[in-house]
Amino acid sequence: MNSPHGSDTGSSVHIMWEDEERTFCRVRSPRGTGSVLVVRTADENHSTALMERLTHEFALKEQLDGTWAVRPIKLVREDARMTLVLEDPGGEPLERLMGVPVSVEKVLCLAVDIASTLGKLHQCGIVHKDLKPAHILVSCTDGQTRLTGFGIASRLPRERQLPQPPETIAGTLAYMAPEQTGRMNRSTDSRSDLYAFGVILYQLFTGALPFTATEPMEWVHCHIARKAVPPRARSDMIPPTVSELVMKLLAKTPEERYQTAAGVERDLRRCLTEWQRQGHINDFLLGEYDMPDRLQIPEKLYGRQSEVDSLTAAFERVVSTGTPELVLVSGYSGIGKSAVVSELHKALLPLRGLFASGKFDQYKRDIPYSTPVQAFQGLVRSLLGKPDTELAIWRDTLVRALGPDAKLVTDLIPELKLVIGDTSPVPELEPNQARRRFERVFQRFMGVFAQKEHPLVLFLDDLQWVDTATLDLLDNLLTRSGLQYLMLIGAYRSNEVNVGHPLPRKLEMLRVAEARLDEIALAPLTREYVAQLIVEALHCEPIRAAPLAQLVHEKTAGNPFFVIQFLHALADAYLISFDHDTACWCWDLPRIRDKGYADNVVDLMVAKLARLPSETQRALQQLACLGNTASLAMLRKVLGVSTQGIRALLLPAVEQELVGQVKDIYAFVHDRVQEAAYSLIPGELRADTHLRIGRLLAAQTPADKREEAIFEIVSQLNRGAELVTSRQEREQLAGFNLIAGKRAKASTAYASALSYLAAGSELLTDDCWDCGHELIFGLELNRAECEFLTGRLTDARVRLATLSRRATTTVEQALVACLRMDVYLTLDRSDRAVDVCLQHLREVGIEWLAHPQESDVQREYENIRSLLAGRPIEALIDLPLMTDPASLSVADVLSKLLRPAWFFDAKLAALAICKLISLSLQHGNCDASCFAYVMFSRVAGPRFGDYHFGIRFGQLGFDLVERRGLKRFEAVTYLCFALYVVRWTKHVRFSSEVLRDAFEAAARTGDLPSGAYTCCHIISDHLFAGDPLIDVQREAEQGLAFSMKSRFGLVVDNLSTQLALIRMLRGSTLKFGRFDYDEFNELRTEQHLCGNPALATAACWYWVRKLQGHYLSGDHVAAVNAASVVQQLLWSSSSHLEECEYHFYGALALAAHYDHAPADERRRYLDAIYAHCRQLELWANQCPANFDNRAALLRAEIARLECRDVDAMRLYDEGIRLARANGFVQNEALANELASKFYAARDFVKIARAYMLDARRSYRRWGAEGKVRQLDEQFPHLMDEDRVPGPGNTIGAPVEHLDLATVIKVSQAVSGEVVLDRLIDTIMRTAIEQAGAQRGLLVLSHSGEHWVAAEVRTEDDKPCVQLRNARVSASVIPESIFYHVLRTNESVILDDAVSETTFATDPHIREHHTRSVLCLPLMNQAKLTGVLYLENNLTTRAFTSTRIAILRLLASQAATSIDNTRLYRDLAEREARIRRLVDANIIGIIVWNDEGDVFEANDAFLRMVGYEREDVVSGRLSWRDLTPSDWRENSERALAQLRHDGCVPPTEKEYTRMDGTRVPVLVGRAAFDASGKEGVAFVIDLTERKEAEQRLRESYEMLRELTSYRETAREEERKHIAREMHDELGQHLTALRLRASVLRMRLGDDRPELVEQTQALISLVDETMQVVRSVITSLRPAALDTGIATGLEWLAAEFNRNCRTICHLHLQYEDIVVSEDRAIVLFRLVQEALTNVARHAAARQVIVTLGRAPDGCVLEVCDDGQGFDVRATRKRSFGLAGMEERVLMLGGEIEIISSPGAGTTIKVRIPGDPAVPI
Repeated sequence: MNSPHGSDTGSSVHIMWEDEERTFCRVRSPRGTGSVLVVRTADENHSTALMERLTHEFALKEQLDGTWAVRPIKLVREDARMTLVLEDPGGEPLERLMGVPVSVEKVLCLAVDIASTLGKLHQCGIVHKDLKPAHILVSCTDGQTRLTGFGIASRLPRERQLPQPPETIAGTLAYMAPEQTGRMNRSTDSRSDLYAFGVILYQLFTGALPFTATEPMEWVHCHIARKAVPPRARSDMIPPTVSELVMKLLAKTPEERYQTAAGVERDLRRCLTEWQRQGHINDFLLGEYDMPDRLQIPEKLYGRQSEVDSLTAAFERVVSTGTPELVLVSGYSGIGKSAVVSELHKALLPLRGLFASGKFDQYKRDIPYSTPVQAFQGLVRSLLGKPDTELAIWRDTLVRALGPDAKLVTDLIPELKLVIGDTSPVPELEPNQARRRFERVFQRFMGVFAQKEHPLVLFLDDLQWVDTATLDLLDNLLTRSGLQYLMLIGAYRSNEVNVGHPLPRKLEMLRVAEARLDEIALAPLTREYVAQLIVEALHCEPIRAAPLAQLVHEKTAGNPFFVIQFLHALADAYLISFDHDTACWCWDLPRIRDKGYADNVVDLMVAKLARLPSETQRALQQLACLGNTASLAMLRKVLGVSTQGIRALLLPAVEQELVGQVKDIYAFVHDRVQEAAYSLIPGELRADTHLRIGRLLAAQTPADKREEAIFEIVSQLNRGAELVTSRQEREQLAGFNLIAGKRAKASTAYASALSYLAAGSELLTDDCWDCGHELIFGLELNRAECEFLTGRLTDARVRLATLSRRATTTVEQALVACLRMDVYLTLDRSDRAVDVCLQHLREVGIEWLAHPQESDVQREYENIRSLLAGRPIEALIDLPLMTDPASLSVADVLSKLLRPAWFFDAKLAALAICKLISLSLQHGNCDASCFAYVMFSRVAGPRFGDYHFGIRFGQLGFDLVERRGLKRFEAVTYLCFALYVVRWTKHVRFSSEVLRDAFEAAARTGDLPSGAYTCCHIISDHLFAGDPLIDVQREAEQGLAFSMKSRFGLVVDNLSTQLALIRMLRGSTLKFGRFDYDEFNELRTEQHLCGNPALATAACWYWVRKLQGHYLSGDHVAAVNAASVVQQLLWSSSSHLEECEYHFYGALALAAHYDHAPADERRRYLDAIYAHCRQLELWANQCPANFDNRAALLRAEIARLECRDVDAMRLYDEGIRLARANGFVQNEALANELASKFYAARDFVKIARAYMLDARRSYRRWGAEGKVRQLDEQFPHLMDEDRVPGPGNTIGAPVEHLDLATVIKVSQAVSGEVVLDRLIDTIMRTAIEQAGAQRGLLVLSHSGEHWVAAEVRTEDDKPCVQLRNARVSASVIPESIFYHVLRTNESVILDDAVSETTFATDPHIREHHTRSVLCLPLMNQAKLTGVLYLENNLTTRAFTSTRIAILRLLASQAATSIDNTRLYRDLAEREARIRRLVDANIIGIIVWNDEGDVFEANDAFLRMVGYEREDVVSGRLSWRDLTPSDWRENSERALAQLRHDGCVPPTEKEYTRMDGTRVPVLVGRAAFDASGKEGVAFVIDLTERKEAEQRLRESYEMLRELTSYRETAREEERKHIAREMHDELGQHLTALRLRASVLRMRLGDDRPELVEQTQALISLVDETMQVVRSVITSLRPAALDTGIATGLEWLAAEFNRNCRTICHLHLQYEDIVVSEDRAIVLFRLVQEALTNVARHAAARQVIVTLGRAPDGCVLEVCDDGQGFDVRATRKRSFGLAGMEERVLMLGGEIEIISSPGAGTTIKVRIPGDPAVPI
């Protein structure tokens, strides 16, 4: 740490030690009469923290005693430096003894002195916190040891250390206690100094520190997680007891260390005495007399290990999977929620995890995002303490992530400006766009911190006070953000969150969205854990502590915070005290019981607060009003005292641990303390207190800073608003609320904004509409907007209706009208939105009808031309910006009208566009002008045929965004420019580029609708352009996922349709020509689209794609029908590419079906085709690149239909040529296909074949494998003719540059090698010889990895090749050149590299002074194989053009040879593996051809079929002969499938052995090539399996028969018993009753007592008869004898009579008849099922259904009960097993369907009895 010490020569200053910041020296007076010690800053640019430490040490002057401390004398500031002057007691720093051999006795003497001095420090209530050898003076003049370095010492007995970057932790990392790092969930106290003392002793005894580390975070990890090697393990000279003593000091948790310095001093003295007396130390119990006399509650968690483990496991899941997760910790206040979460710091440390925490405040719940902001403020502040280089990385990452929207975050977190600097304003957007923009920016902000390298844990405490905006933010982060490595933890009081609270509702939404969510509920501590806490706090035996623990638990109900406060209260009242005579803690239980403490912790806290000075109590009351925390600056304003005064006021509360202080922030240690402090304010004075605070804040906050502090000001003033009587002050407060509401709205916290705005409105009276119109209008308008944005549409509609009458200016009326239109559009009332707009336009003098005439549009269109007044359209970009508020408001209303107008009346939309342009021409450009200009092309061309006029305006709108910065409608302007301008003037691929810009703009501004629509239009471009379908499918799937996530149903429908067409073309659908695939169902889609008029656009797109699909698959009738559907919907997609696709494919479909149409229809068909063609020709005039090829093909088809064959031939070729020239591969394929059919119809077979072959190749290039397969089925010869040509090499230099002999030598050199190492050697030697290079490298690439395969150098004029296997690095190759070649696939040739500006700064070039450089890519079939690098440092311009040309050839040949060599090596390895498999004889393997020959067979196969090897060699073995005749058809099917698919899944068959017997086998087949004529088969002998299956079937059949017999016997026995009971027992009981009745009649009235007994006997007989009947019925219900239907009806009736569940019986036919055995089974099944329902289901109803089936009967029992886990229950349920047995006995099937919470269904199918009709 410190530099060597010494003296300044010739001076009186003696430097004792120094580090990077300070110099510690002894300064003697010139006369040598005395000296002082001096601590001075090392340089002038000392840190603020160092200055604060020196000031703090000087401030402790009066508390330090000169007998054990080096006392400060004065603090001097001079020459921009600071100097602290101290008394000089003599001696030297212990630092000097470190590293010098010291005896055990000497170390023990020093240790005793240090422990004694440390004890005196702690007795004064000071904790050093930076104890280290440099801060200990030993061998002072008086022989004592003294301490110095009190710069961060604390006067508090215990101090909480918050987590912060290790670079900024105060203290010295090598000596720092674990809790001092802030990551142990423990406070620092005197025991932290004891840990540092342990490090010092370890260093003194061993000569080394217990840990070594190189960076701050590693030091922290060492202290927290690593265990030091015991000192004795380093040196056996150290006594074992001393080693154990040091390790006890180094315990990780304070409770396991020595508790006092006196305790460790006592043990050290004993060690020293025994060592001096006997030379060794006997073992003794360490810390036996180490008893603290002050109550210290152990800072450890009791009874929470499982909860901590759950939390840690959740964090580990986030780290391993990256999936964000929310963990909720719930429980009563004081239960320990925050303490449990804080334990997570230990898990964060090894992974460098980041932790941010914030706490909701019940008095600040209207301040939006206050808690997340609080959390991230701490995280951002931590960045400020990082080194400059690391901070620069964070700054760059944040700037890139936030982009131009950074101000949205810096407005919330001002500290971020200190990291990234000032930010520019963001443009104002529509509210929904603003919300989405904010969400996206905040996601990106969080994404900077939540990374795999440093996962982020965000802890939000007290969620019971959460604001709605934060809840929505959490929802977005967990379900829609795409963030990874984020763990959210929320803690809340479960007793304060009821059903109506927003938190449970949001949690339910998160569960529905399948967000990862876990809950941890904390229960109170059990008595055992309370007892453990007391035992460890009071250091007593458990038995002795048990009665006290019982009392404390009863009093506190196990609430940890209450337990701790209660114990402190007992200690404060001396009811628990330390007895120094007996050295133990004592308590008086009767006195504690009699004391009568409060039963709740708040009252306890109130009592504790009441013991504080009255000034402190008042200060705490003010602090409680401000919230849970407050800064010193805020307290100065509220309390009106200085910083020192505040510290003095709050010091008693800090000492009592009621308030904590971290830097300049004071915070209550617990919510309950804040509540207690707040309760000290009398209820009737609270509003007045808040009002006074609010007034102070408002008055003392500068006007330019007021908006930043507005939430704090308004939250105070609003709580006292009822006391404000002055009209002026009420209006001022209403104005403050308006500012707060607008600021909250800007942060998209609309619910919070609404509360502010409502509060502001309530402060004003009705006459404010006259005297304060602007204020009340602003409040009400913003209030209506927030009601709209929070879904309170009815409230917003009513308020806006009122505002429309109150608005006094055009601007106000326009604002209200726009918002009313938004409300109606949200309610799907486009008609009302249009009405509102037209009503407003009338008020400003624009009289329009809802359904204008064409003449109205024409008139407004002509007005544009007149307003142009000869000016070129392009000059309009220089028009001044529109500034007139009235005109701007009209422009806003017109732009708002466009959306509903397109669906309401296209003429109205056209009228609005023209009017908006006229307005711009008259008053200047505005944001809405951009949108109108690009939309104008949709009016001028299609409606008035003036395409060029509209296109020029469209370009103007685009240029306004690009050049004038009118960005409000940026995304939608780009989108419309691409759709309505670019597509119709330039090649469609230019449109795709603009659409991607539109998507980026939409993502940047939060314009999700434009972003979603962009996705489907990009796919339209790709399909129109004929881009590779595999790439188009991938992009369509990504767009669909984005749109589904954004919940844009129309776009989802469009993309689903496009994706269906793509899959069909690629051959992925169930049938070529249909869209059915996985979840996409044509019928369901058509029903969905036709059922909703609002989906007209989606329906139009669907039928356009169906038209394409039908036509390309050859279903021309269906294509014509689809085109007729599109025609009815085309109005919804005008000016879209889908309109062009309709005209193109619609015309082709009519032409294809022309010859099959009725004769009287053909003229109409031809006219329609001409009309389609004219439209395409009209577009082709504007953009030949896109439309000429399509028009040419239609003209060819027309010529064919009109029998103009010569014209048709020319036009087909023209269409092919134009399609190829413009890259429309799909149209090239289509034109070739139609030309082929044209020539085939005229018997030009060879020509037709050539065209069809080109068509097939083009379809394949497109990726339309489904179409290719269709052509192959129709024209099998195409597959044979379509052969891909072999690879060839192109030489990139003129022939005259190549020496023929050299070329031949190069080719022979590299093409003859197949061993890679030899090939590389050949390449390198040839390269260096031919190029004249000194050195060369061959870098090979494979699977994204690059490594140096060989290096060649010229040594003794000969090339020396060294094979290597090293990664590419700057030490071997200029990386800048290498990566340039790698990414561009272009050669780099440098004549003099050191002077080449592009690459001169490369480290390799600078270090080796590289001169001539040549770097060539090795390319094979457009794929990079590697790089050849050559250099010559002897001369410049070493590589001539001749050499370069030869080397290019070499590079090309080498790349091919390297790939071939790899293939050869891979092939050899594969052959070896296959040969091992064949020779292993694990399974049978044969090589065969389709003629039946077996070329090769292994021994396993030959054993299987009984043949010998000679039979294979002689050709006598044929698989066709081995195949029995009844299996040959199966084999032929397998061959056919092989030819089609290349392989056949394993299937069973049989072979005939040589002895004539058969062997069952499982055969898998694979073909060697596409012809399927040869292949390999893998054969497994199934003999043993078949025999086992047969035995199993026989056993099963026997079991079924036994079961059947058992059930039959059981039913017969039941029937017999029932009959016997009925016949025998029934008769006897009947006789008995008759005789008893006769006896009663004979007795008459003479013997009443006997009559009564006789009557009782008769009743008993009746009951017995009833029991017998019930038993008989259960054994054999009589109803069953009349048929199963009657039996089930009786069973249902009995169930309904005895059970609350209702049973419904549904019989398909009343006359269902089954055999008796089946009837019994059905009856018993229903009986068992109903029994289970009654016992277990808790169902409301059960439905029994019995019906017929073709092969038997079907029974179903279905209930809506609680269900069960079938798999788990089946193992232990005899009832279910019995039901299955009965069904299987009859050869039936049973299916039990159930799951917890989903009811149960039992389905049974029993085959019919041939003898009985079903």
